[in-house]
Amino acid sequence: MMSSALTRLAHRHHELDTAGARAARLEVRRLRARLALSAGRFDRDWVWLVRRELRVLEQVIGDVVDADGLGCWVAAQRLDQRDEAGKAELLAELAAERARAHRRLVALVESARYERMVQDLRRPYLAPRHLDERVGKQWRALRRLVRTIDCVPGDEQRRQLAVRIDRARHGAELEPAGRRFAEALAKLRLALDGLQEAALAQGWLRHAADGAACRVDLVAGQLLERARQLEAERWIGWQDRWDRARRPALRAWLEH
Repeated sequence: MMSSALTRLAHRHHELDTAGARAARLEVRRLRARLALSAGRFDRDWVWLVRRELRVLEQVIGDVVDADGLGCWVAAQRLDQRDEAGKAELLAELAAERARAHRRLVALVESARYERMVQDLRRPYLAPRHLDERVGKQWRALRRLVRTIDCVPGDEQRRQLAVRIDRARHGAELEPAGRRFAEALAKLRLALDGLQEAALAQGWLRHAADGAACRVDLVAGQLLERARQLEAERWIGWQDRWDRARRPALRAWLEH
């Protein structure tokens, strides 16, 4: 049943750690992507509505993941001893944000809205007909998109990359011969998530510095510059993963 991922989340949502939140987000992404690929096997209006609800769930889980990731990154930054108090204030705010995000997730999972989503997905998944053609279409769209990006991608470009990578990846997972291709795309998606986290860190730090005490402002400024450097480094890492994912041998199964 397609609802199994949502049922697992409902069983553990009160004690969702970082790894659990990331795993839950991945499962929701997988379901959204596969429903998009198989839209023709179900009522299209139903698919649109369910994918919209899953997108809300993905965003709520993502808020937990983002707060965890940023908190870990800030905690790992080495600063002058005089700046530790400002760093502690930033970490306290991130912990509060994480708690608020988790409360929103708990409220959603325990709502009638979530139960309706579970009920809607209590049916078997129907894989798309001509899977290789569907995955190939997503891969070609991804290649065209990458060719238009000549520097660190912005918010909308990252969103479009995520859509194409997810659909190609989670479609390839359905075909045993596509396993290695799916693994390469999984690494590419992780690199994209890292790029997104670096961009989110910059936005959050700018917001944290706005109207904050002088010591927090000073620390946020230092970390903001590091986040910019991190984004540039992760973009280089993403390009390396992209070169690996493009190897023709990984897509031989699409040619049959």
